[in-house]
Amino acid sequence: MRTGKWRMPNERQPVNTALVHHFVFSIFQFSFLIAASLSENVAIAADTPPKLVGSASCATAACHGGLAGHKFVGSEFPIWSARDPHSRAYSVLRNDLSRQMAEQLKLPKPAHESAVCLNCHSPATSTDSKWSSISDRAPLAGVDCEQCHGPAERWLIPHVREQWKTRSVEDKRGFGYQDLSDVLTRANLCADCHVGSPGRDVNHDLIAAGHPRLFFELSTFHANLPKHWPSEIDAARHPVLPFGSTKSGQSGSLLEAKLWAVGQVVAAQRSLELLSHRAALAKDAPTKWPELAEWNCFACHHDLQSAGWWQGRDPSNRPRGKFAWNSWPYAMLEPLARQTRGPDVSSADSAMARLRSHFSKPLLPAEAISHDAAAAAKSLRVWAERLNQTDPMPAPLNDLSGQRGLGQTESKEYLLSPEMLDKLTRALVADEGQRLISRDWDSATQLFLSLGALQQATIATRVESTPRETERDRLIQSVLDSMNETLNFQSGLRSPRDFAAQPIDRLQSDLQRLQKLLSVPQP
Repeated sequence: MRTGKWRMPNERQPVNTALVHHFVFSIFQFSFLIAASLSENVAIAADTPPKLVGSASCATAACHGGLAGHKFVGSEFPIWSARDPHSRAYSVLRNDLSRQMAEQLKLPKPAHESAVCLNCHSPATSTDSKWSSISDRAPLAGVDCEQCHGPAERWLIPHVREQWKTRSVEDKRGFGYQDLSDVLTRANLCADCHVGSPGRDVNHDLIAAGHPRLFFELSTFHANLPKHWPSEIDAARHPVLPFGSTKSGQSGSLLEAKLWAVGQVVAAQRSLELLSHRAALAKDAPTKWPELAEWNCFACHHDLQSAGWWQGRDPSNRPRGKFAWNSWPYAMLEPLARQTRGPDVSSADSAMARLRSHFSKPLLPAEAISHDAAAAAKSLRVWAERLNQTDPMPAPLNDLSGQRGLGQTESKEYLLSPEMLDKLTRALVADEGQRLISRDWDSATQLFLSLGALQQATIATRVESTPRETERDRLIQSVLDSMNETLNFQSGLRSPRDFAAQPIDRLQSDLQRLQKLLSVPQP
């Protein structure tokens, strides 16, 4: 896993020529839709789910298929097709690894025809009723325009009209359109596949057959995703607002901060919902439980030499022979909750603590785990909605039920703000960070990715960087590069080979360097 590449890659990918054959069809289809959409009200009145019309309907030169050089508007489709790996999500199902996986899993059909693969790699092609019900044809474009923006049958024609721009988000949703300017919507959309959900579950069977483990961190994924939209407009939708104001007093943006904070909470929430679903299956299918993907992969898959940190540096005091619960989705919840008055995720009577206790037992109680995971997920859903707000947050959550403390007032201290980012970063390079890197590779890597995301978020909130800030940014980047080098897998490996005392010592040293850099007063 390449952990530190959170900038947009410069390399250009080959054009996805598999989409070209849709273009001629799209002209006919677009004409048909114009004739069928004489009234916008027809779209809202329909009771059946809207259908997919295919990404080729977006690709005409007069719409989103123009070749406008470096401009985004009007050339979104060729940029997506040439650079975005989602455009090739279907084609990878025909490669050697996918064929081998289908054989290992003993699938009755090849990967490119199996719902277990298509539900994420090409939902419109899937035979699964949840997705096939909205489509009457099978486009081969992978994760294309409509998988993110919504089935276009009803909004394709209205969205080219001038009044579309003035419609509310709720109004557009009535046409089946998804508003991706909202970070929470974006996070949940990505999490459907990149974290997993019922029908889209990368469980241990798939991982053992060869599917990569799902390491999802929204801000990192978002930074690496080749953009087919103007980033500056995206950032401007999330301005830094002075406390108590509804108008931006400066040009900084909170987009990067939201991508990290909301992304962390949504990833944990969706992981808990998937855990609840997996555990609930045990009632009717006992052989499906326990699900091994819920544990830390590297508790089993590691070098057996005695220097391994897992044999002598486990701060959780687990009984011998018991593996650690997967920490990847949850590592940053406690630090973030402390800075934003999030829900209780650490006390002994919290649902998260009960889950950790369940996973320390020889036999995992499926019913209790399903219940507690659902309860914890509910509170995180409320928390994610709060972090996604632009306005000042309400009083803090006082428990995992999603209820707010009575008589407590709003405070600037708990907003997503430059001040909060600074406080959280300082906490992470001190005791919080030392604790995380001593736990396991997953927690250490989440710490590194979070520090990188918070640094980018801090830069984005500034109106303008001073020369001293620019120099400090450069030095911080060099330390992050050092952490990246320590955490990266060696070539050809899919797990850390020597994450023992020496790498941990290097990470501790890097945290100390960051602490010193952050302690220098800035003008």
